[in-house]
Amino acid sequence: MGHGQRGRSAVAMAREAEARTRIVQARTSLVLDHPFFGHLALGMKLVEDACCDTAWSDGITLGYNPVYVNMLPKEKLKGLLAHVVTHPACGHHLRRNHREARLWNMACDYAINWILVEAGLDLPPGFLDDPGLRGMTAEKIYTGLLEERSQALQTSEKLYQKKAPPQGEKTDPGDLQARGGRPDDRATNDQDMSAGENEKVKARQGNDKDRDNDPGRAGEVRDLEPGQQGGSDGIGQDQSSEERWRINLARAVNAARSAGEMPGSLARMIETVLSPVLNWREILSRFIRDAARFDYSWVPPNRRFLHQDIYLPSMRSQDPREVVVAVDTSGSISGPELSRFSAELSAILDACASGVRVIYCDSRVTSSVLIHREDLPLKLEAGGGGGTDFRPVFDWMEKRGVRPMCLIYLTDLACNRFPARPAFPVLWACTGGLDSKPPFGRVVSVN
Repeated sequence: MGHGQRGRSAVAMAREAEARTRIVQARTSLVLDHPFFGHLALGMKLVEDACCDTAWSDGITLGYNPVYVNMLPKEKLKGLLAHVVTHPACGHHLRRNHREARLWNMACDYAINWILVEAGLDLPPGFLDDPGLRGMTAEKIYTGLLEERSQALQTSEKLYQKKAPPQGEKTDPGDLQARGGRPDDRATNDQDMSAGENEKVKARQGNDKDRDNDPGRAGEVRDLEPGQQGGSDGIGQDQSSEERWRINLARAVNAARSAGEMPGSLARMIETVLSPVLNWREILSRFIRDAARFDYSWVPPNRRFLHQDIYLPSMRSQDPREVVVAVDTSGSISGPELSRFSAELSAILDACASGVRVIYCDSRVTSSVLIHREDLPLKLEAGGGGGTDFRPVFDWMEKRGVRPMCLIYLTDLACNRFPARPAFPVLWACTGGLDSKPPFGRVVSVN
């Protein structure tokens, strides 16, 4: 017994050593052939995990099953590593919340696998990809998969009710067996669906329930446990996982660009992660606050808490310059859009702006009004003028010596006549499609 146990241990140890060697070699090859993914993999802590089915990551650890690793050819092992590290690179280990783990893994796989394929990686057999889901976020894909599963269950329920015996009628076990189910079996029966519907459900739901949370067999993403820190990337231990991965991404991008290896789809994914789509109100608030200098003052106190008889200092700008709000009056901005924008802008300006100058312009400046804090809220007016030209607003300020803290231009951007880059920050608050791209400033959609 002792000899047998020692023999099994030796075999297991040899298998584990082989797997780790293959993992390290694949990672090294990944650094050379696909530097972006290789540098991300270098920051992961390799841990053997015979209990998992394939491999997994929680943003810190890269766990792998030695048996599965030894089964994969080298190129597919490189694809496995790239797949596993891309999950935390996209923040999938932090975004699941209360969603089902298996379905979340499927959604995340659909969100990234096509990018890996376009980058030239060879993924393990069974990986999930659907051209109709490419370019969508994992959250949106998850919602679609959830709806699809619900519809499939409803179809199954209707088919079961259609085949169920009339109330009060005894059920013949032989008939049930012939129909492939039990009275309480509501699962989708392959015989009850068309071939196309059956294949669709199988592809979406996974055919092997024993695969747990990795239906695509290319590696699982797991939630980062609260309070977990660490990693082998040399980044500060006290930083959050999201911050650490943003730094990892920036390093990996630099490595890939230096090597000239940065596919377009991958670059777009990175841009989304490093510059996520924020609520336009948050972007507007950040823009103004970044342009101003602040201090706290008791005069006046913070008005938000006065109704509770609570007196707190308010945050006020130390920058005496005014904020300029230019309004495109070419007739393309509706009243409701102006009202919503005015309300949000007023709340922000009340906290941090010394004054607000509103300039109305279509192909020329039609009017201007200076508003102080006591005059808030803003009441922007819609116009109905002619064409659009962005240059007159900047010319108008230049001639009058107006040097604003920042400029916010509310427009549909249906114009390509822009001035030279000014010395102050500009935010283009776009109410329509992006028909033209400004040569300077930041663009935010307020739809």
